[in-house]
Amino acid sequence: MEHPNFTEAGAGPGIEIWTIDKFEPVPIDTKLYGKFYNGDSYIVLKTTGEDQSTLYHDAHFWLGENTTQDKMGSAAIWTVTLDDMLGGKAVHHREVQGHESSLFLGYFKPAIRYLEGGNESGFNEVETNAGAEKRLLKLSGCDNMRIKEVPAEASSLTKDHCFILEVDHDIFVLMPEGAKATQRRKIISVANKLRDDEHNGRATIEIIDEFSSDEDVGLFFEALGSGSKDEIDSDDSSETYARANISAVYLYKVLLGDDLELEALNKPFKQSKLAADEVYILDTPCSGVYIWIGSEVSSEVKKTYHEIADKYLQAKEYPAWVNVTKVSQGSESSTFKQYFHNWDAISASRSKTVTDSDAGYFSEDAEQVATTAKLIGKSAAARGYMPDSGDGSLTITRISGEEADVTEEFASGLSVLYQNDVYLIKYQYTNEDGADAYVVYAWIGAEASDDAKEAVLTKAYELEDELEAGVTLVKVPQGKEPKHFLTIFKGNLAIVFGGSDNENKPTNAKGSFEDDSIRLFRVEGTELGVDMRAIQVSETADSLEDDDVYVLETQEIVYLWNGKESNDTEQEAAQSFVKMVVGEVKEVTVVAQGEEPEEFWEALGGQPEEKEDPSGWRQQVNRRVTTPRTLTSVTVSVTKKIRFEDLDTEYTQQDLSDDGVYILDTGEELYLWQGKNMPERVKVARNDIVKEYIEDDGLERTVDSALVVLVKQGEEPSVFKKLFPEWDSDMWENLTSYEDIKNETKAANSK
Repeated sequence: MEHPNFTEAGAGPGIEIWTIDKFEPVPIDTKLYGKFYNGDSYIVLKTTGEDQSTLYHDAHFWLGENTTQDKMGSAAIWTVTLDDMLGGKAVHHREVQGHESSLFLGYFKPAIRYLEGGNESGFNEVETNAGAEKRLLKLSGCDNMRIKEVPAEASSLTKDHCFILEVDHDIFVLMPEGAKATQRRKIISVANKLRDDEHNGRATIEIIDEFSSDEDVGLFFEALGSGSKDEIDSDDSSETYARANISAVYLYKVLLGDDLELEALNKPFKQSKLAADEVYILDTPCSGVYIWIGSEVSSEVKKTYHEIADKYLQAKEYPAWVNVTKVSQGSESSTFKQYFHNWDAISASRSKTVTDSDAGYFSEDAEQVATTAKLIGKSAAARGYMPDSGDGSLTITRISGEEADVTEEFASGLSVLYQNDVYLIKYQYTNEDGADAYVVYAWIGAEASDDAKEAVLTKAYELEDELEAGVTLVKVPQGKEPKHFLTIFKGNLAIVFGGSDNENKPTNAKGSFEDDSIRLFRVEGTELGVDMRAIQVSETADSLEDDDVYVLETQEIVYLWNGKESNDTEQEAAQSFVKMVVGEVKEVTVVAQGEEPEEFWEALGGQPEEKEDPSGWRQQVNRRVTTPRTLTSVTVSVTKKIRFEDLDTEYTQQDLSDDGVYILDTGEELYLWQGKNMPERVKVARNDIVKEYIEDDGLERTVDSALVVLVKQGEEPSVFKKLFPEWDSDMWENLTSYEDIKNETKAANSK
């Protein structure tokens, strides 16, 4: 089944909107885009891409809080029809009024507007040059704004929201105290738009904020007809809902039938578990509920997937507003893929911006894709984070146990980090402007104690304050070393078991090194003298992977084991590491995979079992290229409550407020961007911000395993700037001040 109103849909990039009227999709005038009647249901199609070969589609059906079951059902069904006409590759999103996704809200700037009524009631757009009425609008959200009319009475007011009161041709803006600079600009933009669009430019705007006189505040409440500033309460409402485990992710196979029957699947979730003739439900803490439809599922099930979603929400006792997204096999969104342990099929059209060296992964040349994938997967973390070439000066302090300056121990030859310890590494270099700059690395061993972890971060913050300007602070968990970090050690880094608690004596996983002298190291990287490293691993055959090189130390012989898929660079680097880690006394024997002598397997306790995932780098590359890039605004209340708000997926530098804090999440590392004028309470809460953000996202990473880069406004590294479409280093200096914006608005007042 097709519909004539969808004939030209999705032909090019942009937004198209239809409302449901008498069970049919009817296109609405573009002048009404962003305004939604609460008694209606809508279909919103966002098409992205440059040409027919790269176009992809997000199809949203939006449900007003007072819409009817008939309209809801029609919107869902016609969305399926629209998708069929687009080739069945659109991602479907169910959006409920007041709880829309950041993706949806990002389509409508500066805010989405809710109107009373619906198409049956004959409601039309507000009369131009309207007057002689009283209307109170509530603006919810800080960075993603929603506008809703509420009863024009004092009981509707809260301290945490902005309110716009229209009385005849007077527009009063009640600004929330403590609002961020970006929020204030958006609020005034909304007020100006109301004046221009609905009062034909003939209205007076009065802005009431914490700087206003008591007389001006009194004028607002006089116009409202009741209340006072002292009577306004805080709003503690939340959009969270009860889940068995607030941060857990669940994957179910749907046993198709009249009743909803589910088969729970265990972690790790893998792409291979999804069968083409089945339907699956992925339940996440942050992204809502996904319905995955296999390519061989019947057309009838595909058309009625929303019924499965409704039954699931009811069974889980979730509220009806929980976001539901339908993805089809082969057209999965990045947000869906990120919850899987690995994902091999990558859609080039949906790829995020990549470096020149990574671009080959998204080419159509299979050999180039394979080569680039291996390079990405086996290289250091945060490959783009390179403040300089790594030739600056180092000061290295071991914080674990008795604090000590160990810089001399790293002065030449092999640099050794112990996994039971934590280190503070101050790197000094000259930046692009010719000024002194610093990167402070807090390296945390995998077996370091909680006290040591806390101590090294405390010391890092102290050093950051001491150095004042030009400092970037990076928390580096073992195994997530950025390329720049490895480069400053010239690719001669070894990470070994033990630490200061055992006097840095050689040891192994079994604690038997003094008796058997057995240690096993994996050597990996992509470039000699840059990102090579040797990492001690458990001395068992299961530690071996086909695509790596290993050094096995025994009492008399050192085996250099070359996996069948390892590369020449790693084999060459291993030869150097043998001498530096083990010394030159013992005999070195090179062993190719499949040609191991019996003594080799005896040292490792026997031959390995066959692995399901033979190559660890594949998981690395898939995580790096599938995870969506997101920007999240962080608010810390005076009561220390932390709130997160996801911004539009097409974020820009203008979304960053100089009095705010934001998390830019690339999936590989978190950038915590800090505005110059952020409140002190936010600075104190930085550890808690990162902790809460990661704990609630449901992904495989943990607080201990996350690579975090703390960035200050005006001192952003180039790789951070490149994560934005454009970057203007003078933007904040050239921004019109809030006071000037208020004055400009007042100057434009007329009746």
